[in-house]
Amino acid sequence: MGLKQFNFQHEDDRQQLLANNDGRGSREYGWQSIFFERVEKDHFETIEHALTGHYLMVKLNSAAQANRRVDGTVRKESQNRGSAVYLPHNCPHQVSYTSPLGELLLMTIPEKLVSSVAEEMGVSRFQGHPLFFKQNNLLLETALAIDNEIRDGNPHGPMFAEFYGKALAAQIICENTKSATTDKTTRSPLTTRQLRWLNDYIEANLRYRISVDDLAQQVALSPFYFCRVFKAATGTSPHAYILKKRIEYASQLLRSDEHSILDIALSSGFSDASNFSKQFKKSTGQTPTCYRREYKTQTIFVVRGQ
Repeated sequence: MGLKQFNFQHEDDRQQLLANNDGRGSREYGWQSIFFERVEKDHFETIEHALTGHYLMVKLNSAAQANRRVDGTVRKESQNRGSAVYLPHNCPHQVSYTSPLGELLLMTIPEKLVSSVAEEMGVSRFQGHPLFFKQNNLLLETALAIDNEIRDGNPHGPMFAEFYGKALAAQIICENTKSATTDKTTRSPLTTRQLRWLNDYIEANLRYRISVDDLAQQVALSPFYFCRVFKAATGTSPHAYILKKRIEYASQLLRSDEHSILDIALSSGFSDASNFSKQFKKSTGQTPTCYRREYKTQTIFVVRGQ
């Protein structure tokens, strides 16, 4: 069974995770730019899941203890007022409080909204990585402003949600950027054995579509975590690595006349000869036909030279 996906904008999903929480929230106002709910409980525990949207939790009361499993790694947390957690869109997550939870403010921001704000800020392809704050007053004050707006009956209407959704998105992006420059993160690199296994898997399946999910499953990691450790280990993205392998394999086949360009394209995992020629030329500077002709010419020249 795959990882359970939850979307707080869906009432059934909200009920499964928050279990009849009676705190005030944004659901009655139909906000699209942010989901918000005030949570107050004694015992609280979730199954491992992934949330649709970027997740923020800001603690209101002090002295709560929790065990949090994020993308396969377990961490113990001592939470106080202003403690906060950020998890990116679709990040695997499970939490269990070992003391009364007390009160917290829970939010999710749509992935499209965060990506849009990131583009406006000049950050391309923002994904984010988990962040944990012992104290973040800016997030606390922002969350309290939203809580007060809902307490007062949302007098400013849906524009309030749009403004604060973008404000929180900007904070998420800034904190991730700051973290990237000051913290190299504690992500475990892929082992030599895992890299060899992945390489063998890719080479054995070049003819077929290979997704990030497929590769992540080979080493028992989530796609989110896998992309980061793979790039750290190889210096390139999974997509670029696979494309390089396809081009290398196609180059080998082009060195003989046994296969047509279309056969080579399909054998290397390209959808058709046109797409293959485009990618091959982009990578090598030559079309497949020119590459084959030049290789044959060089081979004849070498043979005659002997």
